[in-house]
Amino acid sequence: MSEINENKLLFFDIETAGSYANIEELEDKNLTLFNLWVKMGESYFRRHYPEDERIPSGELYKKYAGLLPEFGRVVCVSAGFINGGERKIQSFYKGSEMEILKEVTELFNKIHKLNFSLCGHNIKTFDLPYLGKRMLINKVKPSAIMPSHDTKPWEIKALDTKELWNFGSYKGLSSLHLICGVLGLDTPKDGKVDGSNIHKSYYNDNNIGEIKEYCEKDVNALMDIISHVKSL
Repeated sequence: MSEINENKLLFFDIETAGSYANIEELEDKNLTLFNLWVKMGESYFRRHYPEDERIPSGELYKKYAGLLPEFGRVVCVSAGFINGGERKIQSFYKGSEMEILKEVTELFNKIHKLNFSLCGHNIKTFDLPYLGKRMLINKVKPSAIMPSHDTKPWEIKALDTKELWNFGSYKGLSSLHLICGVLGLDTPKDGKVDGSNIHKSYYNDNNIGEIKEYCEKDVNALMDIISHVKSL
């Protein structure tokens, strides 16, 4: 395993929800997106989650829309770094989604100039594409540190802890919760808010503070994993 410089990593995590509180609001405020949900989004999730094949479209939207950037939105981004053993974490969660994405882009641009790499769990297939698509939708220019259509796999400036754990395999279990558990590290999945209820917490309960805390726990967990690897 190649040497990891934890002092040159920006650890980050994102939390997402549906782009609207419910399907009725989606239809009322964005008929084009509503029609796309009916034609594409709904069938996508019914295929991928056959156990929910028969639940109403509105419930399906609230449960899963946040998983796709075309139908979801970013509600919180937490990022942190380790400097001399000290951890510093900040979160972007106030204001509109566009404001959040602009703040994240400014941070990414800064660390790109300092030759940092990004670090997160499953960021190559979820967080980074999600951020990139939402940035384009919100007319925010993505940072140069983010991969684009012509970035070669070995050129991506990102350490993905899911890949780190899988040792080159595409099979097996690799959730952040599982990795923390088997390594004896604190798990970020022990609070009232988790990935399965972000939409409800954001729109129904107005729990953005707890969403922020949950997101920051994920960042701490990432740091724990890398510190564990570095200690070997």
